[in-house]
Amino acid sequence: MSQKPKKRKTPETFLPPEPDERLLKEFGSSKYLPGLNAIVIGSAIFELEQELRERRVEKIIIPFFHSGDLDYDLTVIAELIHELLIFVLVEDIEVEFQTELIKHNNSDGADEPHSVTNVCLFSGGTDSYSGILLTQESLGDLEGVFCAHSDQARIIHIVANLQRKILRKKGIDVVKVRVPRIEARGYAQLRGFLYLLAATSVAQKLDSERIIVTECGPTMYQPAFSPVDSITMTTHPVVVRAAAQVSSLLLGREVKVITPFENLTKAEVIAISPEKEGLKFTHSCISQRFGTHDGTCYGCVIRRLATIAAGVEDVTYKKNPISDSRAHAGNLYSLLGFCYDILTRFNEMEEYERGIIDTYKKRDLFRRFALDNFAALHRLLVENKRVVRPIRDMYRGLTQKLGTQIFEDRLAQLAHPTAVPNFKKQVTGTI
Repeated sequence: MSQKPKKRKTPETFLPPEPDERLLKEFGSSKYLPGLNAIVIGSAIFELEQELRERRVEKIIIPFFHSGDLDYDLTVIAELIHELLIFVLVEDIEVEFQTELIKHNNSDGADEPHSVTNVCLFSGGTDSYSGILLTQESLGDLEGVFCAHSDQARIIHIVANLQRKILRKKGIDVVKVRVPRIEARGYAQLRGFLYLLAATSVAQKLDSERIIVTECGPTMYQPAFSPVDSITMTTHPVVVRAAAQVSSLLLGREVKVITPFENLTKAEVIAISPEKEGLKFTHSCISQRFGTHDGTCYGCVIRRLATIAAGVEDVTYKKNPISDSRAHAGNLYSLLGFCYDILTRFNEMEEYERGIIDTYKKRDLFRRFALDNFAALHRLLVENKRVVRPIRDMYRGLTQKLGTQIFEDRLAQLAHPTAVPNFKKQVTGTI
């Protein structure tokens, strides 16, 4: 490798950490340099977002590895990343590449890996668990890709447990890709960009045709519940498209990114999941570092309501804001208030609430999502389970407008689901 100039840290320029030796050993051969660059770029942008929490950055300089003539238009790749940073982080940061020459090394003569048509991102959550099983049923051969943050030991253990108990019995392998530490510095919006580029590195090595991203629709298109609400953009369509475009440029061929669950609710994804007994081993809580389910975060709230509506055994939560007035219930109330409005006054909702729904024409999706959440409360109340008074009052106010049969019908639909994933739904990687 050519000698790099000594890095210096200024208030304006960010130089991401160099890839470690294990990564260079795995992807450092001439043939796999596109995959190496994919994961290096994804990691650099992920690290940049974390760095922005500490200081101001005006420029990022990303290493780009090659073994000879440079056949890439790095200006186009840099512009795609620049536009992504503006959209997701609202930061105007210059993107620059520093080319690094890698000479022939021992891995150039290594054995060729087997070819796999599909790679499927796997996180150990409900959507990815259902998704990897349904992908195998629909598309055949696949390899799962798990992005392992080194400081997420509990999640690494949870994924290994799912492999041992469920996936290996189905003939599904999951490759672990090491990615930067996530640390306790808040939610990383560009995790999805990193994960897709990590999957690209595996897809290049396995000569795969498709990358499957099995996120449910309400998470992909998550709206804000208030003007200052912080929403997840991990699999926002703009992030997915940008990753697909960068990946296609790096690999020199179109990367087909499939989003089969984008028109399914979480309850529908759970209802159609094969091997439902494995769902209780999955993890969805924002407290990923500890591997437990707090019960009050947004991920826990929507998961609990979805499993109740679908009538599926769930994990154990530390707290229950539905029944315990002492538990923090802000996420639950915000969600149910939003769902109440979806079902009763959609046209009067604020732009920040419905803008993304209108833009991507997802009103029916969010109507079903809202029905799922109140149908779960309906089931609890019919079964004489404890529900705190404010939630009971909201439910009763809704039934005065809509009646109760609509929730009975929704529960029946989830008990005998007709929803199907769309494995033809493709995000283009062309520009």
